[in-house]
Amino acid sequence: MIKKGHINKGEDDMTTVNATGNASLAKLADSYKTNDTEKKKEEDYLGREAFLKMLVAQLQNQDPLNPMEGSDFSAQLAQFSSLEQLINVNKSVESMAAAFEKSSETDASTLIGKEVTGNANSLDVTSGEPSIGRYTLPKEADVMVKISDSEGNVVRTLYPGQQTKGDYKIDWDGKDNGGSVVADGAYTYEVLANTGSGYATLPTTITGKVDGVTYQNGKAYLDIGGVLLSPDSIIKVADVKADEKTSMTALDYLGKDISYSGHLFSVQGGELSGSGIQFELENQEDVVIEVIDSQGNVVNSVELTAENTAVGKNTINWDGTDSSGNAVSDGVYSYSVKSASGKAKSSESGEVTGIKYINGTQYLVAGDNSDLVNIASVTGIE
Repeated sequence: MIKKGHINKGEDDMTTVNATGNASLAKLADSYKTNDTEKKKEEDYLGREAFLKMLVAQLQNQDPLNPMEGSDFSAQLAQFSSLEQLINVNKSVESMAAAFEKSSETDASTLIGKEVTGNANSLDVTSGEPSIGRYTLPKEADVMVKISDSEGNVVRTLYPGQQTKGDYKIDWDGKDNGGSVVADGAYTYEVLANTGSGYATLPTTITGKVDGVTYQNGKAYLDIGGVLLSPDSIIKVADVKADEKTSMTALDYLGKDISYSGHLFSVQGGELSGSGIQFELENQEDVVIEVIDSQGNVVNSVELTAENTAVGKNTINWDGTDSSGNAVSDGVYSYSVKSASGKAKSSESGEVTGIKYINGTQYLVAGDNSDLVNIASVTGIE
């Protein structure tokens, strides 16, 4: 009687015969053995290891009287070869995706000079310290701010309360609703305003010309008048309209009298350049002045009561220190003036006497006090 895997040569002479080439198959299987780390990595693909084991097991346990046809074996080897190719294609696609992601950040430089609109509702927490968020109220309203993590979970709700028309910053201490410091990372905020008919989401978009690209923690940000905007948040890109102002280069401004909406301060080697903070008021009223760094963070602020302001032009000197009295880091700083009525003006004028390059960006030098002026803030040319 013939049994699978055996040949009967006689009652006292039973000899076991293994599948043809068993030793060679074992050697072939050993050559494909991998260590635990490599095995886990390959199992993440299409099961190459499992496929090979099944193929070798099939060969080892086939019926020697009815072995696998050569064509069948070739077909299975072809399947294995196709599997190898698919794995290699998958690796190539992953490499291409990584290269594309890297090039996307490099392409941010192509937006310089363009007018973009983006959602400026992001906050970054580093070492427990959150960045500054801002919003603008078109009219008086009761305000509520919700701050969410990267998964959309609300971690903190702020209640600034009733506020008048104007620009505001989000005063968040980096803690959640339970009083614990949140983890470092990216967060977003939503501003809700109630003007009498219920809370509605307030747009937090920003539109402006891209002056340059700034890199922080390996990520590219667009510099729009000193406000940093992530390229991921852009919802519109347009060419700046060609008019007298935008078609001019920095050299074209030399010797011309210009008006500009406020100037910048430059701190280089601890030395502060630029005149004092200037603004005009129609009436004596309370004023809040904030000095802002290139990342949009308020480094110093001054509150003036109506008694300390005057109708017409006012000048406040900044000594280059932060709110703690420490000297600020080198860089470019801007300022904002907020009055109770929202009618404070910071327009200035003067002749352009030079051009200054700071961190790859061109600035005009204008006025008797050598004010540093962003070309985008020029409001008129005489």
